[in-house]
Amino acid sequence: MKDKANILIVDDEVETVDMISFLLESQGYAVIPTYSGTEALEILQQGIQEPAGSRFPIDLVILDVRIPDVDGYEICQVIKRDDHLRYIPVIMVTGLRSVEDTTRGLAVGADDYVSKPFKAEELVARVKAMLRVRAMEQELLQRTHELETLNEINKVITSSLDLDQILSQAMHGIQRILHVEAGSLLLLDEDSGLLEFKKVLSGSQERMVDFKLRVGEGIAGHVAQNGEPLLVANVQNDPRFCPRMDEAIALVTRSVLCVPLKVKDRIIGVIEVINRLDGLFDENDLWLLDYMAGSVAIALENARLYTELSDFASELEKSQTQLILAEKLAAMGRLAASIAHEINNPLQAIHNCLHLTLKKPLNEEKKTRYLGMAQEEVERLITIVQRMLEFYRSSRGGMAPTDVHTIIENVLALSSKRLQHGKITVTKKLTPDLPAINAVSDQLKQVFLNIVINAIEAMPQGGELCIETKLNEEDGLSVAFIDTGVGLSEKDQENIFEPFFTTKAMGTGLGLSVSYGIIERHGGRIEVQSELGEGATFTVHLPLTSPT
Repeated sequence: MKDKANILIVDDEVETVDMISFLLESQGYAVIPTYSGTEALEILQQGIQEPAGSRFPIDLVILDVRIPDVDGYEICQVIKRDDHLRYIPVIMVTGLRSVEDTTRGLAVGADDYVSKPFKAEELVARVKAMLRVRAMEQELLQRTHELETLNEINKVITSSLDLDQILSQAMHGIQRILHVEAGSLLLLDEDSGLLEFKKVLSGSQERMVDFKLRVGEGIAGHVAQNGEPLLVANVQNDPRFCPRMDEAIALVTRSVLCVPLKVKDRIIGVIEVINRLDGLFDENDLWLLDYMAGSVAIALENARLYTELSDFASELEKSQTQLILAEKLAAMGRLAASIAHEINNPLQAIHNCLHLTLKKPLNEEKKTRYLGMAQEEVERLITIVQRMLEFYRSSRGGMAPTDVHTIIENVLALSSKRLQHGKITVTKKLTPDLPAINAVSDQLKQVFLNIVINAIEAMPQGGELCIETKLNEEDGLSVAFIDTGVGLSEKDQENIFEPFFTTKAMGTGLGLSVSYGIIERHGGRIEVQSELGEGATFTVHLPLTSPT
């Protein structure tokens, strides 16, 4: 609080004003004498309208009841009804001694009542008592305002996970509550061990500072090293002061508050503010800044963890995409021999047709027939290559309405030669009018192809493969792949979807693991039922609606 209180005296009697002024000035108070109600109200309103830094606030009003233009009761009511004036204590002075007058004065908001004639000692004692109350109220209001601002800042910075936004909002909030000329937030770089200026605020402008501080260098480096808040009232005489900051932002530092940013006893940076605009820094300012630093540190750590988690999720998504692509290549490799044979047959037919057309004397009818046969085989090759490219190509979009039966037909076409060479008979039991589902079609194709190839490899002497679709309104739809192969033991069934688990001598153990992950991301599941020597059934369950 300021050293000298300002007391407004309102009385139309000049002698009374002079006497009260003499008494109060002798006690060290500043007195503003007024002789009418209108003049008093003008002074009070003027104090409200002036800028905060240049106001001449009234700390106490001594008010006569009987004033010709505006009486004391009315002036008191104006003071107590105004949000800016209501906390100013009012002592009413009157020659009226009735209980009714006293009651009326207290009813309109007077804080105390003195009757004329009064003793000088009594008036001075009452003034001192009211000013003590005023001081306590002002301190309470200031603490309430500070806590409200702190709460507002905390809400703002803890609601964001963007690092730059947190830094900016934190520094602007600190400047608003502490009324400082400038401030900076420095973070400790774990790799270099240096303090980097992440946000510098000079006035309302954000500045760039391109140098770094060593831990232990300057006041900020000292706080980062020791981990304790620091108030320096006169930095020019402090050996820890580093003048480089003044040069960077073109200011002269007089005083500094600096506090550490801590997360679980680990120093991650510091906050430093310089030059309070409306006085000197005190221990309460240091406490406020240290309190705010705790919230800022937590918000910064949350932002860092969120960024790390986002980066990890992005890398994981890339890895999953690469793994899916690798499994596509592996599946194509497992089909390579049969695909090569499927391609070789039309190539041989094309070669024969062209050889006959070019080397033998043929009439136009035969030439046309051979060229037509060659064209048919070229179109067959185009279809084979297109199927391979469609399977290999990464998905160009997300979930889309997908016909499961179409995917099954594409997979059987892609693996037809392998099925033929393996002497596998395929039976389809497809439920008619099966609704489309939201899915990534090429990923479902990869899953179904992997299960089909596994079934072929489980029947080295040939066998039967039945593909059956069913619709269940509660559980969505299912696609079952039933083979008559060698089957799986109970132990193998428990581990079949684990990465790198395989029952084959040359397998990677990733095919079913990747397939399981794909179906899970579609909101579904894969089940297996089998007995050794009795074949196996792999059932893919898929929801009718998109996964959330």
